[in-house]
Amino acid sequence: MHPAADDQRRAEDSVGNGAATHKSAEIVIDPAQIGAQNGNATPVQSHTYSEALAVVGQGRFHTLLLFITGLCLMSVVNETVNVGFIISAAECDLELSFSDKGILNGAGFMGVVVSSYVWGFLSDTWGRRRVLLLASSGALVTSVLSTFSPHVWVLIGARFLVGIFVSGNAATSYAYLAEFHGEASRAKVISWAAMFMSIGLILLPSLAWLIIPLDAQLDLRLFGMRYAMWRIYLLLCSLDLLLIIAGLLYLPESGKFLLTGGHREKVVQTLAKIYQLNRGKPAHTFPVKSITLDAIDSAYADEMQRRSKLGLRYLWQQTVPLFRVPLLCHTLKASVLMFGIFATSSGLFLWVPDILNTYVQHQDMKLCDVIALMHANKTAARSGDSVCPIAINANIFLITSAMGVVFLACYILNGFIINRVGKRTLLNGWFVVCGICGLAVLWTSDFYLTLILIAAFVSSGCLGGVLSAISVDLFPTNYRAMAMCLILMTGRFGAMAGSNIIAYLLTYNCNLIFILFGGSLLVCALIGATLTET
Repeated sequence: MHPAADDQRRAEDSVGNGAATHKSAEIVIDPAQIGAQNGNATPVQSHTYSEALAVVGQGRFHTLLLFITGLCLMSVVNETVNVGFIISAAECDLELSFSDKGILNGAGFMGVVVSSYVWGFLSDTWGRRRVLLLASSGALVTSVLSTFSPHVWVLIGARFLVGIFVSGNAATSYAYLAEFHGEASRAKVISWAAMFMSIGLILLPSLAWLIIPLDAQLDLRLFGMRYAMWRIYLLLCSLDLLLIIAGLLYLPESGKFLLTGGHREKVVQTLAKIYQLNRGKPAHTFPVKSITLDAIDSAYADEMQRRSKLGLRYLWQQTVPLFRVPLLCHTLKASVLMFGIFATSSGLFLWVPDILNTYVQHQDMKLCDVIALMHANKTAARSGDSVCPIAINANIFLITSAMGVVFLACYILNGFIINRVGKRTLLNGWFVVCGICGLAVLWTSDFYLTLILIAAFVSSGCLGGVLSAISVDLFPTNYRAMAMCLILMTGRFGAMAGSNIIAYLLTYNCNLIFILFGGSLLVCALIGATLTET
């Protein structure tokens, strides 16, 4: 039998035997079980939260939890990246310029950036489940309303609000998932949940391939306006939020959060129900009747009380030391690297469908020559009275979906080799390879080779997890969570900035896109070489 299974069985046996030998339980939990043996009442042994989780075991509850939290993470990708697949289709309806497209692409990321700190604070004070419910509900409402936007700036504002709400899912999902798992399974399930984000990058273009090309065949009207296929696409992208809300209404609050808040009886009741789901036994047979805080949980509970008392001042106290010696150098390096990763990968990926829509029509030309031709055609069309010339080639979505598969493969590959080659070596090696691929785009006119180089170039986004693994070791425990929040927030700001920089360079000098971002990845490799790996 597997050692972990032996430990779990022994934990249950010891708890069950203890309950049989000492029939009297703590009056706090179940007064009916108070009894006496030889005239003496002996309380049952208390268990730590980790020990209670071992008794609960793994089962159907944890499968559902993984699915819902995975969808929460995927919703962040869906609601920030989906705009990139509609800017070509919406160009005629909203009269989009390159500048408009850049701002629209970055609106969701900007919403995530400005609200990340606040959601993290609310998660620690209001509770994980409550924050996820609020964030998902708000994102669903604003996303649906955004599909009725009559003007580009209304759509930009709506997508910014979607980003604000969906940021709550990004800030809370990992904590909610991890707090129902013990040390042995925690890292594994977090990795599985992160895979949902890669799956989102496959599903988004696949859904666009099915929906957006139907625009020429269907003419829907709602509330006196033409409800184009790109609007329906945005609507369908938000359906995962309905599944999330339904799942969260069934799932309980985090047991760890309840325990650190002093609700010990409620924790026992919650774990008893999970025990019933996982093992198929009645809840009243759950052998753990009392749960206490261990040393780590007690320290965490004290920290939570301190956060509640200080309010937003706590954020300031946790942030300021990150910009002082000796942590300042680590903060700046990690933030610059994450900015470069997101600006290159997410910033360019948002533009890939729009660029490919023209490139597939001129496969014998260099990419930047095609972009120059695309800009000239659009300028000529706007200066005359011609009909909006945008026609969507469905193949661009299949190509982008294939790039999503490449991202997923890179995530899996990194997981296999990271411990063999080392985190820093893997990070810097990928930086060099991706940077060279970006620069090489300028010198090829072969269509398929260009696609391969672009896929490798934007796959630099897979380095975000590697950099996070390195960054965790750069900061002391009491500042680690805030440091990671700041670094990831800087990265998402990089996605917004990258999208807008590309919008400007698409108009004036396409070559600079690949020189600037390809070169920046090579610079990132030099900076990454100075990081300390533990």
